[in-house]
Amino acid sequence: MNGTYRERLRILLILYFFSDPVDDPADSRLARVFRSEVKIQKIDFLLRYPSYFCFELLRMHAETTVPDEQTTKEITKQVFANGEPELKTDEMRRFFYGAYEELDAVISYLTSVNLVVFKSRQSVGLLNIQKEYYLTHFGVERIQNGLAAVPAAQWYFDRCRLIQLYFGDLKGTQLKNRQYAIETYKDTPLNSYIADIEDQVRDQFRSLFSEEL
Repeated sequence: MNGTYRERLRILLILYFFSDPVDDPADSRLARVFRSEVKIQKIDFLLRYPSYFCFELLRMHAETTVPDEQTTKEITKQVFANGEPELKTDEMRRFFYGAYEELDAVISYLTSVNLVVFKSRQSVGLLNIQKEYYLTHFGVERIQNGLAAVPAAQWYFDRCRLIQLYFGDLKGTQLKNRQYAIETYKDTPLNSYIADIEDQVRDQFRSLFSEEL
């Protein structure tokens, strides 16, 4: 699966798993809506960096005991046993607001094939632009009855489900703040690729559970 296809797949599935149902009498094409570009970027980061996903999972367990110890250990061990930090990491650069990837090209493509409708509107004070990403009914159907059966896409479906389960209720700014609290992430120079933290995850796992990962 090449990089362009992976990017389209990731963004499409983020819009699918983390959006809300919408009923717009003015546009019967629309099925679901996602209203935060920041959250797209931060979820995409967790998809592209399995080590950071594990770090967040371990930290969430330490803070809230959710997921429970057995589940946390099973998920983390599986990620590392499958070699995901080496095989699945797809680096992102750090910009002013953290990990960022230009979305215009992928959204334009998804729009051109009628999977997504993109709308933007300016705030009353003209200071901010509210971006809205809509999944069409056709897009939902293609995901559920097409992509869901593609073996190469299954890892992305499974990981999105886990991220949605444990981090789906967090706002984009909350995810951004959590990621910035990780020193390796925070200290990455602007416009540089964010380094992996596999060793830090192993240390954190050992500290929490008194066993090696």
